[in-house]
Amino acid sequence: MEKIGLLMDSTSLTRDDLLEYGFIKMVQLKVDVDNHHYDEKDLTKEDMLGYIFEGKNLLTSQPSPAEFLHAYKEFFEEGYTHVITIVLSHKISGTYQSALIGKSMIDFDIEVDVHAPNTASFGVALGIKQIAESIAQGASFEALTTRYHALFKDPKVSFTLGDLMNLFRGGRLNRVQALLGKILRVKPVIEMIDGKLELVRKERTNIACMDFFMGLIDNYVSRYKKVYLDIININMPDWGAKLLEAVKEKYKQIDIYLTDYLSPVFYSHLGNKGFGIAIVAE
Repeated sequence: MEKIGLLMDSTSLTRDDLLEYGFIKMVQLKVDVDNHHYDEKDLTKEDMLGYIFEGKNLLTSQPSPAEFLHAYKEFFEEGYTHVITIVLSHKISGTYQSALIGKSMIDFDIEVDVHAPNTASFGVALGIKQIAESIAQGASFEALTTRYHALFKDPKVSFTLGDLMNLFRGGRLNRVQALLGKILRVKPVIEMIDGKLELVRKERTNIACMDFFMGLIDNYVSRYKKVYLDIININMPDWGAKLLEAVKEKYKQIDIYLTDYLSPVFYSHLGNKGFGIAIVAE
């Protein structure tokens, strides 16, 4: 009889309800703060806001293959026969490669599949929630693999940021673009395109950004039977609430979750303010 576990990375722990499943384990990405090393789980939102305000030098790194192997071994010792591993896009992190190397080091009897969809953080968490529900309901490993591919066939993460300088430091904008954006109060819209963060639009107002997000939701609702939506609010509660209200008023059939948490790794790269959406659908 199959006993199935789910392994994820710490950047996707954006919702507390994932902690309710006893079959989920997690490997930690790391944040380096002025040469002091931390697992994500050891850093709070308040820590990250303080480090950003103080201008600390922030670097990030993926888990080692040995950490993945340790997690696989824990599953095996607890009687699991199968593990589905879902981590953030391999185009923005080496986590997927570490998971594969860890799998290649297994010398005990357990079946492991490793996946890295073309999304990250909120987008991964949305799909993991649905996969976890399927595991809890007794789905087979084969059925889980099928559902994984359906859920992550066309994921979307789209958001705007409060400060373009974080994109400059991350190499997404040159200094002139970032400074002009700050002076002109341009609102950048960032999306995960083929697994990479890309600047796709520059709006002048938050209302225009919200209208753009609503258009994306319209597109998914028109094409899919079931849409799962995460409304992202990072220190912009008013705009998160406005977007939530607009979605609830227009759509009754969407499964909606509201997130006000950003993982320390993504705080390091994106800064401390923004709002937007993540979508998976089937």
